[in-house]
Amino acid sequence: MVEKKRTVDNWKKKKWYVITADPIFDGKEIAKTIAIENKSLTGRTIKKTLDSLTGNVRDSAYVITFKVDKVTGGKAETNISDMEIKPGNLKRMIRRMKSKIEDIIYVTTKDGHKLKLKLLFITGAKYSTQTRTEARNLMKATFIEEIKEKVLKEAWSEIIFQKISEKCKKKLAKLGFVNKIIISKAKLIEWWCKPW
Repeated sequence: MVEKKRTVDNWKKKKWYVITADPIFDGKEIAKTIAIENKSLTGRTIKKTLDSLTGNVRDSAYVITFKVDKVTGGKAETNISDMEIKPGNLKRMIRRMKSKIEDIIYVTTKDGHKLKLKLLFITGAKYSTQTRTEARNLMKATFIEEIKEKVLKEAWSEIIFQKISEKCKKKLAKLGFVNKIIISKAKLIEWWCKPW
Protein backbone atom coordinates (compact mmCIF):
# COMPACT_ATOMS: atom_id res chain seq x y z
CA MET A 1 0.00 0.00 0.00
CA VAL A 2 1.38 3.40 -1.01
CA GLU A 3 1.38 5.96 1.77
CA LYS A 4 -0.09 9.31 0.74
CA LYS A 5 2.07 12.37 1.32
CA ARG A 6 0.56 15.15 3.32
CA THR A 7 0.42 18.47 1.57
CA VAL A 8 0.76 21.72 3.47
CA ASP A 9 -1.68 24.48 2.60
CA ASN A 10 0.55 27.58 2.67
CA TRP A 11 -2.44 29.82 1.97
CA LYS A 12 -3.66 29.33 5.53
CA LYS A 13 -0.32 30.56 6.84
CA LYS A 14 -0.50 33.81 4.91
CA LYS A 15 -1.81 37.05 6.36
CA TRP A 16 -2.87 40.41 4.99
CA TYR A 17 -0.63 43.47 5.10
CA VAL A 18 -1.50 47.11 4.45
CA ILE A 19 1.09 48.89 2.28
CA THR A 20 1.52 52.60 2.98
CA ALA A 21 3.06 55.36 0.85
CA ASP A 22 6.24 57.29 1.57
CA PRO A 23 5.94 59.84 4.43
CA ILE A 24 5.71 62.77 1.94
CA PHE A 25 2.24 61.40 1.16
CA ASP A 26 1.45 61.14 4.89
CA GLY A 27 1.68 57.35 4.92
CA LYS A 28 -1.49 56.97 2.85
CA GLU A 29 -2.66 53.40 2.20
CA ILE A 30 -1.78 52.44 -1.39
CA ALA A 31 -2.34 48.67 -1.48
CA LYS A 32 -3.01 45.46 0.41
CA THR A 33 -1.13 42.22 -0.08
CA ILE A 34 -0.66 38.81 1.50
CA ALA A 35 2.53 37.10 2.61
CA ILE A 36 3.65 34.28 4.87
CA GLU A 37 6.18 36.38 6.77
CA ASN A 38 7.37 39.97 7.05
CA LYS A 39 10.74 39.50 5.35
CA SER A 40 9.13 38.27 2.12
CA LEU A 41 7.60 41.74 1.69
CA THR A 42 10.81 43.74 2.00
CA GLY A 43 11.96 45.00 -1.38
CA ARG A 44 8.61 44.59 -3.14
CA THR A 45 7.62 47.50 -5.39
CA ILE A 46 4.24 49.12 -6.05
CA LYS A 47 3.51 51.63 -8.83
CA LYS A 48 0.87 54.34 -8.43
CA THR A 49 -0.08 57.32 -10.55
CA LEU A 50 0.43 60.62 -8.76
CA ASP A 51 -3.21 61.67 -9.13
CA SER A 52 -4.31 58.63 -7.09
CA LEU A 53 -2.22 60.04 -4.22
CA THR A 54 -3.03 63.75 -4.55
CA GLY A 55 -6.58 63.60 -5.89
CA ASN A 56 -5.61 66.08 -8.62
CA VAL A 57 -6.36 64.84 -12.16
CA ARG A 58 -3.56 67.06 -13.54
CA ASP A 59 -1.05 64.73 -11.84
CA SER A 60 -2.13 61.68 -13.87
CA ALA A 61 0.93 61.90 -16.16
CA TYR A 62 3.33 60.92 -13.36
CA VAL A 63 3.98 57.38 -12.11
CA ILE A 64 5.61 56.87 -8.70
CA THR A 65 7.29 53.60 -7.68
CA PHE A 66 7.34 52.74 -3.99
CA LYS A 67 9.64 50.12 -2.45
CA VAL A 68 8.78 48.32 0.80
CA ASP A 69 11.43 49.27 3.33
CA LYS A 70 10.08 48.19 6.71
CA VAL A 71 7.33 45.86 7.95
CA THR A 72 5.86 46.26 11.42
CA GLY A 73 2.94 44.08 12.48
CA GLY A 74 0.45 44.13 9.63
CA LYS A 75 1.82 47.32 8.08
CA ALA A 76 4.43 47.59 5.31
CA GLU A 77 6.05 51.04 5.02
CA THR A 78 7.58 52.21 1.75
CA ASN A 79 10.01 54.76 0.40
CA ILE A 80 9.97 56.30 -3.09
CA SER A 81 12.42 54.53 -5.42
CA ASP A 82 11.67 56.33 -8.68
CA MET A 83 9.35 58.64 -10.61
CA GLU A 84 8.69 59.05 -14.33
CA ILE A 85 6.32 60.68 -16.78
CA LYS A 86 4.25 58.35 -18.98
CA PRO A 87 5.79 58.21 -22.50
CA GLY A 88 2.51 59.23 -24.17
CA ASN A 89 2.26 62.38 -22.07
CA LEU A 90 5.89 63.22 -22.83
CA LYS A 91 5.33 63.02 -26.60
CA ARG A 92 2.40 65.42 -26.41
CA MET A 93 4.59 68.04 -24.73
CA ILE A 94 7.00 68.24 -27.66
CA ARG A 95 5.90 70.21 -30.72
CA ARG A 96 7.52 71.28 -33.99
CA MET A 97 9.68 74.40 -34.24
CA LYS A 98 10.89 74.07 -30.68
CA SER A 99 14.20 72.88 -29.29
CA LYS A 100 14.31 69.89 -26.97
CA ILE A 101 17.28 69.98 -24.61
CA GLU A 102 17.90 66.89 -22.48
CA ASP A 103 20.49 65.97 -19.88
CA ILE A 104 21.10 63.22 -17.33
CA ILE A 105 22.69 64.22 -14.05
CA TYR A 106 23.67 62.58 -10.76
CA VAL A 107 23.07 64.52 -7.57
CA THR A 108 23.71 63.80 -3.91
CA THR A 109 21.31 65.03 -1.22
CA LYS A 110 22.36 66.68 2.02
CA ASP A 111 21.93 63.36 3.89
CA GLY A 112 24.07 61.41 1.41
CA HIS A 113 21.52 59.77 -0.93
CA LYS A 114 22.31 59.66 -4.63
CA LEU A 115 19.71 60.42 -7.29
CA LYS A 116 19.80 60.04 -11.06
CA LEU A 117 17.69 62.64 -12.88
CA LYS A 118 16.70 63.00 -16.51
CA LEU A 119 16.00 66.65 -17.27
CA LEU A 120 13.98 67.93 -20.20
CA PHE A 121 13.86 71.54 -21.35
CA ILE A 122 11.39 72.41 -24.12
CA THR A 123 12.01 75.86 -25.57
CA GLY A 124 9.42 78.19 -27.01
CA ALA A 125 11.47 78.69 -30.21
CA LYS A 126 14.55 77.25 -31.88
CA TYR A 127 17.79 77.86 -29.95
CA SER A 128 21.23 78.21 -31.51
CA THR A 129 23.89 75.62 -30.63
CA GLN A 130 25.65 78.08 -28.32
CA THR A 131 22.43 78.97 -26.51
CA ARG A 132 21.51 75.28 -26.14
CA THR A 133 24.89 74.60 -24.48
CA GLU A 134 24.47 77.58 -22.15
CA ALA A 135 20.93 76.47 -21.27
CA ARG A 136 22.04 72.90 -20.53
CA ASN A 137 24.87 74.06 -18.25
CA LEU A 138 22.61 76.48 -16.36
CA MET A 139 19.91 73.84 -15.96
CA LYS A 140 22.37 71.26 -14.66
CA ALA A 141 23.97 73.69 -12.19
CA THR A 142 20.58 74.82 -10.83
CA PHE A 143 19.31 71.29 -10.10
CA ILE A 144 22.57 70.18 -8.46
CA GLU A 145 22.73 73.32 -6.30
CA GLU A 146 19.09 73.01 -5.18
CA ILE A 147 19.11 69.31 -4.34
CA LYS A 148 22.44 69.20 -2.48
CA GLU A 149 20.94 71.53 0.14
CA LYS A 150 17.99 69.20 0.86
CA VAL A 151 17.54 65.87 2.66
CA LEU A 152 16.00 63.04 0.62
CA LYS A 153 12.42 63.62 1.76
CA GLU A 154 12.60 67.31 0.78
CA ALA A 155 14.32 66.47 -2.52
CA TRP A 156 11.60 64.00 -3.54
CA SER A 157 8.91 66.56 -2.75
CA GLU A 158 10.67 69.18 -4.91
CA ILE A 159 11.22 66.67 -7.73
CA ILE A 160 7.74 65.11 -7.83
CA PHE A 161 5.89 68.41 -7.66
CA GLN A 162 8.37 70.04 -10.09
CA LYS A 163 9.20 72.89 -7.68
CA ILE A 164 12.87 73.05 -8.72
CA SER A 165 11.76 73.11 -12.35
CA GLU A 166 9.84 76.33 -11.74
CA LYS A 167 12.90 77.95 -10.12
CA CYS A 168 15.06 76.87 -13.04
CA LYS A 169 12.51 78.20 -15.55
CA LYS A 170 12.90 81.72 -14.15
CA LYS A 171 16.69 81.56 -14.52
CA LEU A 172 16.53 80.25 -18.07
CA ALA A 173 14.04 82.91 -19.18
CA LYS A 174 16.95 85.29 -19.79
CA LEU A 175 18.10 83.05 -22.70
CA GLY A 176 14.79 83.16 -24.53
CA PHE A 177 11.20 81.98 -24.32
CA VAL A 178 10.83 78.93 -22.08
CA ASN A 179 7.98 76.47 -22.62
CA LYS A 180 8.63 73.75 -20.05
CA ILE A 181 11.37 72.42 -17.81
CA ILE A 182 10.62 69.09 -16.20
CA ILE A 183 12.25 66.11 -14.56
CA SER A 184 11.02 63.31 -16.83
CA LYS A 185 12.64 60.55 -14.75
CA ALA A 186 14.16 60.34 -11.29
CA LYS A 187 15.67 57.29 -9.61
CA LEU A 188 17.18 56.65 -6.22
CA ILE A 189 20.42 54.71 -6.65
CA GLU A 190 22.46 53.01 -3.98
CA TRP A 191 25.99 52.09 -4.97
CA TRP A 192 25.80 51.80 -8.73
CA CYS A 193 23.70 53.05 -11.58
CA LYS A 194 21.25 50.61 -13.14
CA PRO A 195 20.08 51.41 -16.68
CA TRP A 196 16.54 52.74 -17.22
